[in-house]
Amino acid sequence: MRPILRSVFVIAVLLAAIPVCAQGLLPDFSVKELTKGKIQISWDNPYRNCVQLAIQRSLDSSKNFRTIFSSQSPELASNGYVDNRPVPGVTNYYRIFYAMEDGTYFFTRAIPIETQLPAKPGVTVPRTDGPGKETLPKIIPPAKVALKDLTGIYLKKTLLFQLDKTAYQRFKDSINTQTNDALRRLNEKAVEWIPAKKELYFIYQYQQLLAELDAKAYQKFKDSIRYRTKDTLYVADANHIQLKPYIEPAKKMVFIYRNDSLLQTLEPARYRLFRDSVSTQTKDTLYVIDNEHVKIHAFVPKYVWKPSDYIFTNNKGYVTILLPLVKQHKYQVIFYEEDGSELFRIKAVKEPELILDKTDFIHSGWFYFELFEDDQLKEKNKFFLPK
Repeated sequence: MRPILRSVFVIAVLLAAIPVCAQGLLPDFSVKELTKGKIQISWDNPYRNCVQLAIQRSLDSSKNFRTIFSSQSPELASNGYVDNRPVPGVTNYYRIFYAMEDGTYFFTRAIPIETQLPAKPGVTVPRTDGPGKETLPKIIPPAKVALKDLTGIYLKKTLLFQLDKTAYQRFKDSINTQTNDALRRLNEKAVEWIPAKKELYFIYQYQQLLAELDAKAYQKFKDSIRYRTKDTLYVADANHIQLKPYIEPAKKMVFIYRNDSLLQTLEPARYRLFRDSVSTQTKDTLYVIDNEHVKIHAFVPKYVWKPSDYIFTNNKGYVTILLPLVKQHKYQVIFYEEDGSELFRIKAVKEPELILDKTDFIHSGWFYFELFEDDQLKEKNKFFLPK
């Protein structure tokens, strides 16, 4: 008889992204007893990115689940498994564990099913009022085996089943040869089943316990953290490990200012392109204040005055208007003082060359003008009238 409670097989290898993201309810599955001692578990799996699917069994609806089967093809849409070693005479609870490629994992609800014991001499059927509330068993009256010849098997003060001498010997041999568990005699009619203690590793994130893993599962978990994430494991002591998720460092930015105004905020790579474009395509200047702050000074061209070809002062100091195409176009000239006030205007220039008297301008100095050709501004300039 194989042992009933097996080693913890915790599928936490893919726990690469913690905490686990919430997901909708998993598809249901069915549990039914084919014959006495054979339980069929069937399921539909809609997740093609499933990398681990395991059947778990417990005598409790919410804890102490142990993995009894791990699918070799977890991505299949439909599959099933027959449990040939359920705990006889008690309620067995089954659930399915799913693990995905991205590290998330899920459990289905637990489905109970009470297995029946074969009516053999010396075997009893425990009576239960719910998980963990087993009462004294109701004995199937043996034909020749007396009650005093039955041995009760207890787990944490809970009677699991009663065996005759032959069945108990097989049970004891399976415990001794196939497990590291122990049996302790309580009295002549009772034996306590003591599962072997396993070295567990406790994984924390800050103050929250995330997982309890045995040595094999912890090694796989540690490898998955190392090779599939940027997270870090810090060992507080031999059995307590702190998981510190990787935090993306804040990107450095370069702030571009013009005068006292923020012009742009650029990442370093874009700043280098901006800097090159300013250098090669403009005459502006960049002044680096520090590694993150830069000021841009716009190029201001130096103004160089160029005398007009149409209105200017000649070598004798007279204002000359020279318009060779006066016959083909209509010309108008407006003269201004240096402060912008209008001095006078000539509404129509009739001669190709016209010399104005100095007295028309009252004083010496700078004067501005606007020259219109066919009512369109042709030129805006100035000239200097000497004393």
